[in-house]
Amino acid sequence: MDDAINMVPSKEKITLKTLKSSEREARRNIIIDAAERVFATKPFDKASMREIANESGMSASSIYRFFPNQEALIVAAAVRATKNLTDTMEQKIARYNDDPEKAFEMMVNSFIDYISENDTFFRMMTILMSQGNINPHSSREIVKAMNVILDMLDPLFIALNYTQNTRTLSRHFFTSMIGIIVAYNKLPRGSRRNMVELMKQLARMSYELIINCPREKLELLIT
Repeated sequence: MDDAINMVPSKEKITLKTLKSSEREARRNIIIDAAERVFATKPFDKASMREIANESGMSASSIYRFFPNQEALIVAAAVRATKNLTDTMEQKIARYNDDPEKAFEMMVNSFIDYISENDTFFRMMTILMSQGNINPHSSREIVKAMNVILDMLDPLFIALNYTQNTRTLSRHFFTSMIGIIVAYNKLPRGSRRNMVELMKQLARMSYELIINCPREKLELLIT
């Protein structure tokens, strides 16, 4: 009987702890949602934490409990959006475990579709990846998010029998896709649909150049 009684407080404590954690995560997501809505209407350097607080329905002091400054909030929003992107890509390529070339195509298409359809994410990543003055913690968070995408590319190259410095190949291809998107995503040329198809075509060309490059020459380049 005593043992049964002693177990009750422990169970309640875990439940309350879980509830508090869920509430904190919910509030954090409300703030990030509000920040994305504000960022969608004005440049990041013109948006204030007070505006984000008003949009979230919270006080500015509440915002600062979760995010010490605007940079931390932008990084959190970018990391969360990157998680949504990688989840989407994983779902797309999961059906093609036995066909790495098709998996590459699906990954490229979902990557470009997601970024072209999420302008706030595109602008956040462009700023964060091009600025050299973000603090070390923010930099680590961005690198960690990027590495998730590289970790998805590595097995695809391995499935194509590229075993030498696979991470270098993944970095090259990822950099190529980022360059294509930065160069063309906002270029006012023709219809939006045609621009997206152009970006996909250029990304496929980058991929084809890698897999069709003579293996011995490629290995010399990445050694």
